[in-house]
Amino acid sequence: MKKLLASVISIALTISAMLPITSFAAPDTAFVLGDNIVEASSANADAYAEQVVKLVNSERTKNGVQPVKALVSMNKAASIRAKEIVNKFDHVRPDGRKGMSAIDDAGLNWTYVGENIAMGYTSPEDVMDGWMNSQGHRNNILKPRYKYIGVGYYYANGYEYWVQLFMDSPVEYKDFPTVKVQSGDKNSGTLEKGDVNGDKAINAIDASEVLTEYANVSSGRGSHFSAAQITAADMNTNGTVDAVDASIILGIYASNATK
Repeated sequence: MKKLLASVISIALTISAMLPITSFAAPDTAFVLGDNIVEASSANADAYAEQVVKLVNSERTKNGVQPVKALVSMNKAASIRAKEIVNKFDHVRPDGRKGMSAIDDAGLNWTYVGENIAMGYTSPEDVMDGWMNSQGHRNNILKPRYKYIGVGYYYANGYEYWVQLFMDSPVEYKDFPTVKVQSGDKNSGTLEKGDVNGDKAINAIDASEVLTEYANVSSGRGSHFSAAQITAADMNTNGTVDAVDASIILGIYASNATK
């Protein structure tokens, strides 16, 4: 088996501050490769990611912990991280941000996140065996509070690179696609979740429009949103647009503003 390099990190976000809880299996410092990356096909990436999720949930079930749900958006974030650790095997990204900022970039709202990374393992079973035999990685995999997972795999320079992202969130996420806006609606083109006014930004203006819509409906004046806007505004996917959705949008805006 090729030499393994593995690392783990978790971050808890409290009301007052962000508290890092970090442990490293190996190495203690960043492992940096040169820029001359020789890429190979990663045709197995999706299948490998699916298998890792199954193995994670098998371990959680054996240990009396609820399974985590894989999100397409988190898989994409983990895949980005898998490519990034080819050049810099670390929990700090090439742009200087923490690895878990990939979850922020995916537009997800979290209260607790974790990341496991590894290189040199040739199969999902091997990398899971390595992680489960390292206390810090094992803790992430079996942490009861995690609800969602994303897995990334990348192959370059003769090595396999693996990433697990874990997340707890106040939002019950489903794999929501981009919302297509029908002709004649208030906005034309596409709306991303949270981008209620279609300006390609999620900010306080969107939250304000959600609160206005909530007030209109609650007072009997009726909805002023198109069907697509309602879907984009319903952040917790409970079928209604209300102050909770506005709060989630503000949380995403605040998170993006502090990057």
